Amino acid sequence: MSNRDTLLGVFGTIYRWRKALRNVCLIALIGSAALALRMDNYFRSTTIFYPANQDLSKPELIFGAMTKVTEYFGTDRDVDRLLEIGSSNELVDYMIDRYQLFAHYDIDSSSADGRHWARLKFRELYSVQKNKNDAIELTVEDTDPKLASDLANGAREKIDEIAQRLTKNSQAQLLASFDVNLKRKNAELLRLGDSLRTIQSEYHIYAGGFQGEQLAEQLSRAEEDIARNRARLEVLNGNPLIPADTVEYIKANLRGAMRQRDMLLSRQPKDGVLSIRDYNEGIGKVSIANDLHNQARKQFSFDLERYNQILAAYNTKIPAVQLVVPAEPAMIKQRPKRSMIVIGAVVAAFLFTLLAALLADAYRDVNWKELEHR
Repeated sequence: MSNRDTLLGVFGTIYRWRKALRNVCLIALIGSAALALRMDNYFRSTTIFYPANQDLSKPELIFGAMTKVTEYFGTDRDVDRLLEIGSSNELVDYMIDRYQLFAHYDIDSSSADGRHWARLKFRELYSVQKNKNDAIELTVEDTDPKLASDLANGAREKIDEIAQRLTKNSQAQLLASFDVNLKRKNAELLRLGDSLRTIQSEYHIYAGGFQGEQLAEQLSRAEEDIARNRARLEVLNGNPLIPADTVEYIKANLRGAMRQRDMLLSRQPKDGVLSIRDYNEGIGKVSIANDLHNQARKQFSFDLERYNQILAAYNTKIPAVQLVVPAEPAMIKQRPKRSMIVIGAVVAAFLFTLLAALLADAYRDVNWKELEHR
């Protein structure tokens, strides 16, 4: 059988079944038109944004401690993080509750599975994905064009809020750790300060280098006085021309200088007098205690400055998204395409009816009762 005979057979079948085809197509036309007219119009609103670089919330960048060039837009990991937030139940539940979508979707909020169906309905009309330019496209459809744009902008703002909160939570944990560490170091600093003051009070050493120089000068002057007075006595003692009180005066000066030298060289009672022996014995302890106290004080100051920087970053509102296009109410509906629904229904009805007609013509000579009894 040629193709021409086959086509003629098809046209013949169409001609014989023309009334049935016409009636079925009319029914499909009227039914699909009625159904399409009953369908709600849905409007689509889209907002486009990029993730902000997480480094923008770091204290090092805020206070200029980072030397690398600032990147204001985030990486693919930041995009994935915002996409995950945008798909979370936290965001969906927030949108349902804030915009009263139970009533809008005509879902009983008091039923056990009401939230489940509200989530499904919202997710059917909501999408968040990365576009070809690596930006995030957030789209919401609704029968109310104004509500659709409000939902899209509200979802973007909630994504920004959640992303900021996650960063703030990390900073809060870091601040809590710093707070505990600062309290411990402050207590250690006070302990070292008390220890330093105790050692200084014990040895009367408060300015090590200066007091050491003063003691050396005092000892040198005492030795000089002793040598000078001894030399005078050797020259003047026994000389009848020298008055006796002058010799006694020189002897008194000699005894005073020797006493001063002995006091400088011997350990003194803790009465506020500092001797060279006390100085030599205590200067090492005082120096160690002073060094430990200075190091602890410097470390405490560094940690406190770091804490204040993190606290400043924590209290600074740094957006997690960089807005490119805000959502606006749509001017024309997105769906349904009623003409396409009607045309598709009529074409489908015609093809299925034609197929049925072709099958009926092909097997019209078959004796089905005879086949049934075989």
